[in-house]
Amino acid sequence: MLRFRVLAIVGIVGAGLLMAPAAQAMGTGDPYQDLQVGVSYTVYKPTFTAGLGMQQGGSDVTCPPGTEANLIVSYGKRTAKQFTVHEGNPMCSDIGQGKVVLTKKVNGIKMTVEAYCDQGAADCTKADVRKYGGHLEAVFPAVGGLRTTTVWIETFGAKNLSAKDLVKIAKRMKSVYQ
Repeated sequence: MLRFRVLAIVGIVGAGLLMAPAAQAMGTGDPYQDLQVGVSYTVYKPTFTAGLGMQQGGSDVTCPPGTEANLIVSYGKRTAKQFTVHEGNPMCSDIGQGKVVLTKKVNGIKMTVEAYCDQGAADCTKADVRKYGGHLEAVFPAVGGLRTTTVWIETFGAKNLSAKDLVKIAKRMKSVYQ
């Protein structure tokens, strides 16, 4: 009886060890590529990140049942320069409301930048994105039979990027669809 228990425990532990590498191999570690496998909208990844490294990525927004997961990836640090990429179709969260300070068409994509100025302020400019924070919003095209994607790139923290930086990041986003 004791020998049977020992063999059963060894078998369970051995099976667990054999399965562990397979479970780890399922994800690439790249939140953009990992999400693209499970959604029907096109996932885009920045190729320019203003020199900031990825801090965390994934889908921590709870979407309603029947709605596909959204992507949220942060770059830099809240105590220093930082920005966050949000992607989805539809978006399952809200983003800060600001005043439109720049509208630009890049590669046929309309990009709108809002600055988080004081709502009572009469003037709000592109320079206020760096001062108060803000975000860029755009709808990126569908690729390979997938759907379009709403992209928000937000800077809000101790040191914000400029409106020009947000456009540069968006301008250099590429589909991860293979």
